[in-house]
Amino acid sequence: MKFSVVKHGVKPKRDKIAEKIVQKFIEHGHEMASPENNIRFVLNLIDVEAPKFFRRRSQSIFVFSIVTLENPEKDLRSICYTTLVRSLSNMVLCAVPSNSHDNGYEIYFTTPETGFYHYPFDPEYVYQQIMPIAGSHFAMGNVLTTDLPSRYWKTSPVVEKLKKFGKELDKLGVLPSPFPLREFLSEEDIQHIYELFEMKGLSWGNLSARESIPELGETTFWMSARGVNKAKISDIGKDILLVKGFDFEQGKALVSVPPDHDPKARVSVDTVEHSLLYRTYPDIGAIVHVHAWLEDVLYTRQIYPCGTRELGEAVVDLFRQTDNPSRTAVGLKNHGLTITGPSLEDIFDRISGKLLLEVPMIS
Repeated sequence: MKFSVVKHGVKPKRDKIAEKIVQKFIEHGHEMASPENNIRFVLNLIDVEAPKFFRRRSQSIFVFSIVTLENPEKDLRSICYTTLVRSLSNMVLCAVPSNSHDNGYEIYFTTPETGFYHYPFDPEYVYQQIMPIAGSHFAMGNVLTTDLPSRYWKTSPVVEKLKKFGKELDKLGVLPSPFPLREFLSEEDIQHIYELFEMKGLSWGNLSARESIPELGETTFWMSARGVNKAKISDIGKDILLVKGFDFEQGKALVSVPPDHDPKARVSVDTVEHSLLYRTYPDIGAIVHVHAWLEDVLYTRQIYPCGTRELGEAVVDLFRQTDNPSRTAVGLKNHGLTITGPSLEDIFDRISGKLLLEVPMIS
C-alpha cells in the first residue's frame, strides 16, 4: 500500500513521532510515494493552532493528521475534534507528554466514528489503529433511476411511519446537533467536503424500513437521506429514498426516485450496512442507527469508517453471534448502536427509556 507524508512546518517532537510511525509502516511492507502516485493514505503533519488540510482528489484517499501538544489540556477532547474537522481528517493523532510511559507520550485518537480514546504511544499500536481504516473501501455511491411507481411519489404507510419515528428520535435526545462547521471552515472548504462525500448537510443517525414493491425487486426499503434532519423528514426523493438494491461490487446503492426528485439527494452512507442486514435476515422489517448505547450489548472490536463495505460486513458478522439477529441491538465500538426489529414500533418500544446518551469510550 502506498502512502505519502505531508509536513507543514517544522515541529521536532511531532516529526520524531511521525518518523517512528513511518518506519513501522515501512517495516510492514508499505511504500512511501508522492501524493500523485496512486496513494491510499496520507500522514498529514500539522500544527494544532493552524491545522492545514490535505485536499484529497477522491474519497478513497484517507487522511491521518498528527499533532503534538506540550501540555495536557483540560478541553483536549474539544481541541482534537476541532482539529479533526479543520484538517478534514479521517483520524487525528494527538501526542501529549506523559511521564508514566517509556516512549514519553500518550496518543489521543479522534475519528468521526470511534470518538475519542487514548493509549500510550507505541508505533505498532498506531499502525494497528490506522490500517483497518486505510485499507477499507467506501460503498457510498448512488445510482438514481426515475422508476418509482407513481403510487409512491407522495407517501406510503411506511414512509409516514419513518416520518413519525424520525421525530421520536429527536424526542429521545439521540439526534445531536451537527458539528458547527462554519465556525472552523470557509464556505469553500465546506462545499469541498459536501462534494467529496456527496452530502448536502451534516447530521447523525438514520432509520429505514422495508416496503415490498415487487416490480422493483425482492428487497426494497425506504431510508433517510444523507445529511437530513431526521426530525423533519418530508419529501420522497429528497428527505427519504427508496432503495431497490445494492451493487456491492461497485459500492453503489440502487435508488428509485419520482420524476421531481432532488438530483443531489443521496441515501444515507450506512445503506450498505442496512442492505446487507435486510438481505441476510429476511425477518428484519426495520433498522435504526443511533449515537447512543445500551448496557450489555455485543460490540465490534474494530470500527471501520461509516459507509464502508468492511463496516457493513463486520456488523452483519456481529449479528450472527446474537440469539435473535432479526430483533436485537449491537454496538459499534465508541460510536453507537444498530438496532433491528420486525417494525419501527417494536424497536422504539424496546429502546424507550433504556438508551444511554453518552457512548462509553473503549480503548
